[in-house]
Amino acid sequence: MLKTRQVDRALTGKLGFERHETHHRAYRLYLDDRLVARTFISHGERELSDFHVGQMARQMRLRKQEFLDAMHCPLEQEEYYALLRERLEEDSL
Repeated sequence: MLKTRQVDRALTGKLGFERHETHHRAYRLYLDDRLVARTFISHGERELSDFHVGQMARQMRLRKQEFLDAMHCPLEQEEYYALLRERLEEDSL
């Protein structure tokens, strides 16, 4: 399980997501002035379940292991952005 603080730091610090406080903590990532990924964490959550990890990975256009790599450091911002651009291009074909 992942601690929500760790995920928040990785999203806002390392990966460049913007955090917005609503009834959840909402995270949005813009590349080239385009919203390309968004995800959420409930305010009351302290740890993410395996289900929530899978959901966040999907919302960020990552496989579950890629998401875990992003949270634990092997996947850096530049690599994530390259993956996103590649997957966005595949989606538009």
